[in-house]
Amino acid sequence: MSALDAPLIVASNRGPVTFERAPDGVLVPRRGTGGLVTALIGALQEAEGLWVAAAMSPQDRELVATTAGRIDMHGFGASYRLRYLDIAPDVYAGYYNEISNGILWFVNHYLWDTPRAPSFDSSTDFAWDRYVEVNRAFAQALAEEAESFDTEPVFLIQDYQLCLVPRMLRELRPAALIAHFSHTSIAGNTYIRILPAKVREGVLRGMLGADVLGFHSEQWADNFISSARSLSGVRADLARSRVMAEGRQVAVRIHPISVEAGPMRETAATPELARLRKRLNQWRGDRRLILRVDRLELTKNIVRGFQAYELLLRRYPAWRGRVVFLAMLSPSRMDIPEYREYAEQCFAEATRINQELGERDWQPIEVRVKEDYLGALAAYGLYDVLFVNPVFDGMNLVAMEGPLLNRRGGVLVLSRNAGAYFRLGRYAIPVNPFDCTEMADALNTALEMPHDERTRRARGLSRLVLANPPERWVRSQLEDLERVRLRRTAQAS
Repeated sequence: MSALDAPLIVASNRGPVTFERAPDGVLVPRRGTGGLVTALIGALQEAEGLWVAAAMSPQDRELVATTAGRIDMHGFGASYRLRYLDIAPDVYAGYYNEISNGILWFVNHYLWDTPRAPSFDSSTDFAWDRYVEVNRAFAQALAEEAESFDTEPVFLIQDYQLCLVPRMLRELRPAALIAHFSHTSIAGNTYIRILPAKVREGVLRGMLGADVLGFHSEQWADNFISSARSLSGVRADLARSRVMAEGRQVAVRIHPISVEAGPMRETAATPELARLRKRLNQWRGDRRLILRVDRLELTKNIVRGFQAYELLLRRYPAWRGRVVFLAMLSPSRMDIPEYREYAEQCFAEATRINQELGERDWQPIEVRVKEDYLGALAAYGLYDVLFVNPVFDGMNLVAMEGPLLNRRGGVLVLSRNAGAYFRLGRYAIPVNPFDCTEMADALNTALEMPHDERTRRARGLSRLVLANPPERWVRSQLEDLERVRLRRTAQAS
């Protein structure tokens, strides 16, 4: 059977839905948002496949206790199944907080202040054992669930939390068709050597258990290949984007994910969004609007973004009183000390700038901290400049969402280190996210840009996003796996 028609099994840390208790006491699913869920749910529905994930909410765990973690979503109007794993809190903390987010996220986004951090010790070894344990539980669940299908399924494994699963699953099902996709940026060979040897080799060799490795941009794919080729017994073919490991060929492919335009535009057309836009327009007045929409996250470079805006106001004082900066920030990983400290630094920097440059009837920066999806959609419609300046980012969907909804010929100022830059860069104003002067000048260029040029760029951004719907992202990976299947068949004949 073709990989395009085979049953589909997806694995990710977080599932497509989280269960909540309705007022009548019944457990009901609440679907997550974003391109990943949209793309994979569509493919699962079509294949009537299965999604394996960790139970998140108490209600998820309650279902696990009563259903052995197996939930048929047909009862909720969907045509796929779930398998939720109930992982002990202390085990999950080591796997997720300490290794996935405390180490792998940091290394892949170049976040460490290396003269001071990190320092690895026995607690790292303990947490790594938890990471291995959870990845093994996922691999075993995937192998078990594969037995429930009449034909051999294909596996789509997602992201840095599950880097070991491809190799572990390969040991359990040697003939399986396995793809692993990395949604983050990827550290290059020099930086990844910061990791303890067993962590670095475990992650790289774990990923090489897949048949296909997917990345959002060429830069991340190249970084992975450069890191993998440093392992003993591994050969890399950069020209053909493939790696040879343990007698197997692993394809390295670039498949940028996108956003689903339809639901966003439908929501943006509702009366509620019109009311939110009206309020924002009243607040903004006749001033230009610079917007950023981000998680309150180290990689997003919020502090330098504020400093670049301050420099804009000092270098180009004619903009004082004529522009406002709206920063819509959602809390993220506040249980990690570095994140709490960074959030405080963001607030302090905005307060300082407002005190030094603000006037009686004008506050340069407005910071709003809460989960506010509808508010973000409303703001997308109104910005003059969308400021997206992460230090490193696997993709960055804000850079795609904004142009789809903007009504003012808004200009995108975009970090060259965002995966989205490699798709959208020709219509954006590119910036070095570490250079505040360059970012300040880019903001001024965006604000002064003639109407015709703004319109041309805005239309170009929208066309590029619409030309790459989320379902194409999934299909491209399945096509990669089908090529693997055909090659195996040819080699066996």
